[in-house]
Amino acid sequence: MESFKTVSTVERIVRNGIVTAMVIGFSGWSFYDGYVGYPHDNLMEARKELPAEFQDTATINERVTEEAAKSFQKGVNVKELSESLGPPAWQGEFGGVHEKAVWFGRGGSLIALVDKIGITRTVEWKSGKHKETDLWLQKLMGLVLAPLAVFMLIRLIAMCTRGAEFSDEGLKPSGKALIPFDAMTGWDAKTYKDRGQITLEYETANGQAEYVLDDYKLAAFKTIVNEISKRKGFDNPIKEEAPQT
Repeated sequence: MESFKTVSTVERIVRNGIVTAMVIGFSGWSFYDGYVGYPHDNLMEARKELPAEFQDTATINERVTEEAAKSFQKGVNVKELSESLGPPAWQGEFGGVHEKAVWFGRGGSLIALVDKIGITRTVEWKSGKHKETDLWLQKLMGLVLAPLAVFMLIRLIAMCTRGAEFSDEGLKPSGKALIPFDAMTGWDAKTYKDRGQITLEYETANGQAEYVLDDYKLAAFKTIVNEISKRKGFDNPIKEEAPQT
């Protein structure tokens, strides 16, 4: 029989591939929402505070946060706000008595009403549709899922590349030493019906050893068991019983 290499079954690879893709997708989507999607939604909503001709040019100011907004009280000069946060996204007349100055952050807006001499009469933080805590939770979820996604991807690659190699010399599991035919002593198939596993017992220089063959993890499971049983004269634990007549 020609030598061959076998890896995991298609069923196992497909199932794990689907789950891996889902975890990677959830992680990526969480990062996207936390850093891009949610802030963009907030900006689109917050732009409605501006006159129509200014809505398309307003952008997010990274310095504008709820914490920064709450550090300012009414009565502060609008110039001080601008020096600390940068120029407002828009400032103009509001109601004929005051001016309105608006700064956009990722999680909401800072809105100030300013009198004719530049003193703020109100300084208000208005949370967006997605609050800063929502953005933080999305980033955290992405961060938690990222290592799991990497682990599952590495595991999936191993399923596609690692398994066992069968040849005229014997059986060589990936990452382990060759098990020569002369060293094989028998099968232990107690868990085959329940788990689909058969243990190959063999001798080493250090004594008795075992290697578990799993019909879910090895695509050529039956071929290997049949061939070893035939060559060694072992009772074949997966041999189908002849139909009764």
